[in-house]
Amino acid sequence: MDSPTHDDGALVERALQGDREAFGVLAARYYRMISVLALQRTGHRTDAEDIAQEALIRAYRALGALRDGDRFAAWLYNITLKLCIDWMRRRERRDPPLPIDEEGDVPASRSARLARPDVSDALERDEERQRILGTIGALPDKYRLVVTLRYMRRMSYKEIAVHLGEPPGTVANRLHRATRMLQERLGALPEALEEPR
Repeated sequence: MDSPTHDDGALVERALQGDREAFGVLAARYYRMISVLALQRTGHRTDAEDIAQEALIRAYRALGALRDGDRFAAWLYNITLKLCIDWMRRRERRDPPLPIDEEGDVPASRSARLARPDVSDALERDEERQRILGTIGALPDKYRLVVTLRYMRRMSYKEIAVHLGEPPGTVANRLHRATRMLQERLGALPEALEEPR
């Protein structure tokens, strides 16, 4: 895996000079991070992939507006987050809440869509993964970002600090608080959120 952040500024500079491969390196480096963010927000893998790709397209087109190339990842994260918010607004307009009758039931014509097949081991694992991602996605932005960078991107505290332009102590404090919040909401901390080796 590429060493994150240390040469983002140089890659941005090369991309601004027309080097498409440099932007490709940045895209490959941060695609998983923004895909996870989009999946946390949408809960839909296909939509999350579309959002991640759109975020990269927008970042490429607006690269000249980025003042500090070393903050590329945080900038890309914010672009992705705004796209997720737009997606959620469109979805709310398109799919209003299900109507409920006087007894508190969803009408049969609408509830058929909600029926689920028998649960297999694979589905249970996927549901657990979705539950974890949903819980991370519900964290306030500053906590969700450090959790994503630490546990999904496997970045060190120092790399995260450089990435965000924050002191390492602030990063450690946010991760500690985020971990406590996740433990409260999930019970035990899942294996996926154990400290990277």
